[in-house]
Amino acid sequence: MNAARAVRLLLCLAVLGAPVADVRAKKVEATKVQSRQKGPLGRVLSETAQIYSGAAFSYRVIATVRRDDTVRMIERGKRGGWTRVQIDSGIVGWILSEQILLLSEATGEEPEPSRIRRFGRKLRSKVLGPPNLMTARAGGTLSAGALGREGLFLVRPQVFLSPNAAIEGFVGASAGRETSRGIMGLSTNLYLSPSIPFTVFVSVGGGAVFTKGKADSLGGARWSYLASPGGGIWIIFKRSVGIRFDFRNHVLFRADDAQSLQEYSGALAFTF
Repeated sequence: MNAARAVRLLLCLAVLGAPVADVRAKKVEATKVQSRQKGPLGRVLSETAQIYSGAAFSYRVIATVRRDDTVRMIERGKRGGWTRVQIDSGIVGWILSEQILLLSEATGEEPEPSRIRRFGRKLRSKVLGPPNLMTARAGGTLSAGALGREGLFLVRPQVFLSPNAAIEGFVGASAGRETSRGIMGLSTNLYLSPSIPFTVFVSVGGGAVFTKGKADSLGGARWSYLASPGGGIWIIFKRSVGIRFDFRNHVLFRADDAQSLQEYSGALAFTF
């Protein structure tokens, strides 16, 4: 008799508890959906990036995302270069801030974008590439332009030390009416905005120049030191290819002479 009463009591509790559990489950689900709507969107820049349970490499890896995946950015720049994110599966963790790019500051439903904004988004998705300076290890340019009143052609290989800095070599030649020059040296490039497809950079370099006069010129062959401060802009397209524009002031100097020549050049640039 006692056993029968116990069974009936358990059945009653189960029936009464089912609606409560259902309400709680709906509240939890609603909270998850709401949390997914908070925080701006970010795009993953690295080929693969790991999500950690805390803001340090010592924490456990709880998920992995790939390039062009989108995440919700919950907390940004508060933990020494780490950002707290939520991925599509609902997992919340920490990722290096330099591995993601902010796409939109909006946190909820966005209004219909204007035609100009839609055109800009389409241009970026179809023509402009992801900011591959964030993951590039090496690259180079084939530059052509003017050095003073002379034609200029330079090859510029470079090695990236970080997304913001690279060591770049340069070698090439310029030719004018009276002289021809061989140019070689090294420079340090600092990229100011590597996380977007348009990056401005500054450069400081030095090297040597061999100048030789033409057959009808009175000047002889000579070597000069070279200092070349300057900068430019790099526009990155798809497939790690882009165009770069350099503006530099090349100062050729010796113990008894100095000459300043301005470089204006465009280049086919690539990274890998």
